[in-house]
Amino acid sequence: MTIMQTIAAIVSAILVPFLVQAIKTHAMGATTARFVSILVSLLAGVVTGFVGGLPADPGAWLTTIFAVVGGVQTAYAAFRAVGVTSRWLDALLNLGSVTPEHAAK
Repeated sequence: MTIMQTIAAIVSAILVPFLVQAIKTHAMGATTARFVSILVSLLAGVVTGFVGGLPADPGAWLTTIFAVVGGVQTAYAAFRAVGVTSRWLDALLNLGSVTPEHAAK
């Protein structure tokens, strides 16, 4: 893993939980949300693999992809431990919805 891939993996791991929460809907169940998170993490891992040039072997691909997936899960667990998921990430989920208080204004 190159330095650029490492930086991209760290940035991706921090941003993907916010991205997943932003595209999550109230109609989405926990299982669906989990698979969306994994899919977005895998895609971020593939994109991260391309940052330093095309990885030369399957081992390099796996290292890059699993580094991002693991980083996303670690970041989400850390965010959850300090209450970020209950405030910021859930606020992102409500970005497009209109609450009764705002509809009356």
